Amino acid sequence: MRPLKLTAATCLAALIATGGIAYASSQFKQTSNIVLTAKKAGRPTGLKASLNAVDPGAVQPQGLKTLKITLPAGTKFNFASPSIKQCKAGDTELVATKGAACAAKSKIGSGEALANGAPVIPAIPETATAYAGKREIIFVLVPKGPAGQVLVLHGKVSKNVVTTQVPVISAGGLNVVITALNLTVKTIGSASHAFITAGRCAKGAFPVKSQFTYQTGESLTISSSSKCTG
Repeated sequence: MRPLKLTAATCLAALIATGGIAYASSQFKQTSNIVLTAKKAGRPTGLKASLNAVDPGAVQPQGLKTLKITLPAGTKFNFASPSIKQCKAGDTELVATKGAACAAKSKIGSGEALANGAPVIPAIPETATAYAGKREIIFVLVPKGPAGQVLVLHGKVSKNVVTTQVPVISAGGLNVVITALNLTVKTIGSASHAFITAGRCAKGAFPVKSQFTYQTGESLTISSSSKCTG
């Protein structure tokens, strides 16, 4: 782990300011745009995800607890595909190696993330890497600078649904929330060896639903789509 370097006095002031858990103000805004890169149903596909939360009316946006992504009906994940390897490393090893414990062939995507440790460190930029696990996508977030900690998240896959649990994150006594993720999952393999196969094209679009459940108990569902043919 790579802890935040904070003094006890600074941590105490931060906890007083944040109250430990961030609650949304009326200015809270969550965006989500998740699209399939394929243009036709039944074809190998990748994914592009762009998620962002802002709240100018609060010290920091409310923390996410669960993200449930429902891809088009019939979308298939093939974790037995010879085009990939499954990462079998445990969380402790993944944190210690910043994801390097996973085989190169298990890497399926990459991008960037942003964490918020306000009021002390409002922006903690991170690299984001996705690996194929056993019926799951493993996300490893690594801070780009000296502040922050390596975080491992597990996106459990069931048919066309990916559900990711996000724990309460505390570093040096400071409440930290993930506010943004931009990630591209590559198109891997072909035909029956494709890692992801696009599902049904409904009225010229691949529909995707993102259901956010926050640590506060609030929830929000956002729809996005990309053009396609049947």
